[in-house]
Amino acid sequence: MSFKFAVGQAVEYKPVGAKVGLFKVTRQMPEELRAIDRRYRIKSEQEGFERNVLECDLNEATGSEEEYSPMRPLRRSGGH
Repeated sequence: MSFKFAVGQAVEYKPVGAKVGLFKVTRQMPEELRAIDRRYRIKSEQEGFERNVLECDLNEATGSEEEYSPMRPLRRSGGH
C-alpha cells in the first residue's frame, strides 16, 4: 500500500470544532502492523505544532491559500 500524499504537499484538514484549513504534509509515518489507514504529520502556518492524522481525514488542497480562512488558535486546558 502506498501513500496518497507526499511530503511538502498541501492538504485540507478539518480539526474538531473548526473550519477546513490548509496544512502541509511534514512526514509520512511508518506503517503500523494491522493499521487500517496510513498516518501523516501535518502543520499549519498559523499553528506552532504538528498534528498526527489519518490519511482518511485528509483531502488534496484544491484552492489557493487565500481561500482558506485563518484557523482559530487551539485552546488547551491545564496550567501550562
